[in-house]
Amino acid sequence: MGTCISGWAMLTGQPAVIPDIYADPRIPHEAYRPTFVRSLVMVPVGAPEPIAAIGAYWAARHTPDTGTVTLLLAIARSAALALSNVRLLESLQEAAEAARTQAKELARANTARTRLLATLNHDLRQPVHALTLATHALSSRVTDRGEIYVSTMKHCLGVVKRLMDGVQDLVGMDDGTIAVRIEDVPLDDLMTHATATFQLAAAAKGLDWRMEGSGRGVTVRTDRLLASRILHNLIDNAIKYTDRGEIRIVCRTAGGKVWVDVSDTGRGIPESSLADIFEEFYRIEAGDEVVGLGLGLSIVKTLADHLGYPITVESRPGAGTTISVALPVAGSVARP
Repeated sequence: MGTCISGWAMLTGQPAVIPDIYADPRIPHEAYRPTFVRSLVMVPVGAPEPIAAIGAYWAARHTPDTGTVTLLLAIARSAALALSNVRLLESLQEAAEAARTQAKELARANTARTRLLATLNHDLRQPVHALTLATHALSSRVTDRGEIYVSTMKHCLGVVKRLMDGVQDLVGMDDGTIAVRIEDVPLDDLMTHATATFQLAAAAKGLDWRMEGSGRGVTVRTDRLLASRILHNLIDNAIKYTDRGEIRIVCRTAGGKVWVDVSDTGRGIPESSLADIFEEFYRIEAGDEVVGLGLGLSIVKTLADHLGYPITVESRPGAGTTISVALPVAGSVARP
C-alpha cells in the first residue's frame, strides 16, 4: 500500500494523475521500467474505505484531461457497486444456507420430539386406563374413611388424563394429522357438554358456574370435536387459575358469528405476558398448586387458527381474564 501508486490512491481516496511516471516520487520506477507505461491515471474503488484501485495507462507521455479522469471515476464507482453486490450476494447465499441447515435441524428435532411424545403417550395410556378401572372398582369396597384416598386417586388420574390429552393434541399438531370435519352443530350441544364436564370441577373449588346466552337454538358451522377441545381447554384453564368467584360462559352473536366468552375472576395476566400465553409450554407463575404443561392455550390458538376462528384476550391482574373465540353461524361463510 505504501510502495505503489494504487496503494496511494486507496490510502488517500484521491485520484492520481501522473503525466510522467519517472518524474513522480510516488512511483516505484524500477518496477515500471520493464513495462510500456509512461503516463497513468489511478483512482480508488469504493468509498469511504476503498477496497481496490483501477487505472488507465499510456505508452507515451500524456496529460489526461478532466473528462478522462471523470470517466475513470465512473468506472470505479460501477466496479465498487459490482463488488458490493457480489459480497451482498455471497452474504445472502451464506445466510440462506445457514437458514436451510437450521430448518433441517429443527425439522429433525421436531420429528424426534413428536415420536417421543407419541410413544410416551401411547405407553402411558394402558397403565392409566388400568388404574382408572381399578380405582372405580375400589371405590365400591372402601369405607367412608378410605373414600378420601379413592377420591384423591380419581382426581390425580383425571389430571394425568388431561395432560395426556394435551400431549395427544400436540402430537396431532406436530405431524399434521388434525382431521377437520365441518358440520352443523347446535351451540347448545357444545354448552351442555361443557357444563357436564366442568361444572362439578368449578364447584369443587367453590366457584360459581354461570352460563349465559345459550338455549336459543343457534347452530354453528364447525368441527364438533375440535370446537369442544377449544372450549374445554379455555374453561379448564379458567378454573385452574381461579381461586374464588366465578366461571362465566357467555354466548353472543355478532357479524354472522357466535362469540363464546370464557371469563373468570382469577389471578389475571400481566400485560407483559399477554403476547406469550399462546406459546407452547408457557406458564404464568402461579405456584406449585397449578398442575399442567403449559399446553392448553397453545392448543386453543393452534386449533382456532386451523379452523380460521378469531380469538381475543382481555385480562387485568387480580381481576380476571376473558378469552373469546368466534364460531361461524351455520349458513355463513366459514374457512375450512
